[in-house]
Amino acid sequence: MNNTPSVPGAPAPAATGAPQNAPTPVYPVNRPGEPWQFAPPPVPRQPVPAAMADGVMALAILPLAWWFCHLCLTGWLGLGVTLFTAAFVAAVLCYRRGAGLAVPKGSLPWLGVMALSALNFTVVDNGLLAWLDLLFLVAVTAYWVAVVNGTRIRDRLGEHLAADLVNHLFVVPFQNFGCLTAVAKKALSKTRLGRELGIVLLSCLCSMPLLWYVCLQLSRVDGGFSRLLEELSRLLSLENILSVTTILAVPVAFYLYGLLYGSQHRRYTATLTAEQLDQAAQKRHILPPAAAYTLLTLLCLVYTLFFLVGAAGMLSFARSVHTPWEYAGFARDGFFELCRVSVVNLLVLWGLRLFQKTSPQRPTVATRIFDSLLCCQTLLLIALALCKMGLYIRYCGVTWLRVCTTWFMVLLAVVFGLMLLSQFREIPLARWAAASFCALFLILCWMDVDGLVVKNAIWRYEVTGDPHAISYVDLSASASAGASDLYALWQRESAKAESPVLPRLEELLEKAGYLRAWGDPTGDSMMNWNLQRSQAKAIGRLFLPSPQPEVADFPTVGEGAEG
Repeated sequence: MNNTPSVPGAPAPAATGAPQNAPTPVYPVNRPGEPWQFAPPPVPRQPVPAAMADGVMALAILPLAWWFCHLCLTGWLGLGVTLFTAAFVAAVLCYRRGAGLAVPKGSLPWLGVMALSALNFTVVDNGLLAWLDLLFLVAVTAYWVAVVNGTRIRDRLGEHLAADLVNHLFVVPFQNFGCLTAVAKKALSKTRLGRELGIVLLSCLCSMPLLWYVCLQLSRVDGGFSRLLEELSRLLSLENILSVTTILAVPVAFYLYGLLYGSQHRRYTATLTAEQLDQAAQKRHILPPAAAYTLLTLLCLVYTLFFLVGAAGMLSFARSVHTPWEYAGFARDGFFELCRVSVVNLLVLWGLRLFQKTSPQRPTVATRIFDSLLCCQTLLLIALALCKMGLYIRYCGVTWLRVCTTWFMVLLAVVFGLMLLSQFREIPLARWAAASFCALFLILCWMDVDGLVVKNAIWRYEVTGDPHAISYVDLSASASAGASDLYALWQRESAKAESPVLPRLEELLEKAGYLRAWGDPTGDSMMNWNLQRSQAKAIGRLFLPSPQPEVADFPTVGEGAEG
């Protein structure tokens, strides 16, 4: 008698004498409750704990997000960015202290980098460079949050820097994107904090008539207090409450809170681990050493021929006499090509470190020789490019683009120098390269590139006597940053009997002060205040045309009598 239980839909057992290599039957996996269900259960979402500090942070992040959006949408970055950074740092530190957690000392250097980056907005008017500084500040702030909470892949800055930035700029904030509402609901509903918050809001609504009457009386006493109330009324107006800034502040608040809450509670911070990255690195090492050596040999031969032929051409050019414009043309030709070739060499060396079968921690002797030779040749290419740019600046002056490209070539030279040094001694290459980039970028921001452009133009005019140095079109974009220098030159030129650049100076100063004084609706806001803009506004007012009084279109007495 067969006692085997019969299950509907199950395959029949194999008959006696059936072949043993028959294919394994495929069981259905989409019917829940069946005994042959082998599909793994879905991974449950991690819990969302809500303490008192989490609820307070959920309330504080909303005005911070609105503040950030308001700064970015105005188009003028200034004192507000510095104050926002200070407020955000204070909120993070208080959030951590409120949870009873200490602040590690290793976060202090990154806090210094953030301070130098944020203070730059208050002092220097960098134009486009200010927006690049803002992106730099956002990246450094996210990494500082990772350092404070100890959620980096490694305990120190290293080769996993890119993975740490990806993790804390994208993975952690969006994995914890909805925690703001969940925490607010748990921390504020049916708790003492929620009840007290409701009482505070109700008290504010009930005291509005009294506050309105008191403020109205005080505004008639002091004009400064009256202007402050006007600013607050515009800030709290219905137009601002329902503006684009408020709409964008909601997802920004969810993003910021997801970053802070997820990092502090270590929620989805281990999505990228060191073991996973090491395994991925082992899988991508597929390039044979022979292919890498062939590529490096061909590149080194090409660069050797270039230096032999190019050296002869440069010697022949140097022995002959040329005009300044011919020197400028020689300097301009080939500069950007040298920049591109240097970047290609960096990508080649980086790609070989990623894909070559030889371990980058223990490279072979041949790999060290080829890498060192390519680094030395690239450093020669960068030196040639810098010499060309120096010659070009000497005859054509300083511009924003020339300064930034020179900075980029200096950065490449530092990176290739570190890579060359790593061939002879073991150094933390990624850490030193990241520190060099941060230092050089802060130097570029504090260099005051626009002011440097104006200073160089004034120097060229006073030394060579060429009026085209002042009438150059790039000074229009740099007039605000160099308003004080332009005004000093205007004073010196006004004392002369005749000056070819005086009309152009007055035009530049008028343009520098026009937007700051009258045309810019945010120019008088404290959040958009900047030291250089304030100087440009004060100087530019002297060159703005005085507003003409309106004259009524009525006939005079004589005209009326004659009529």
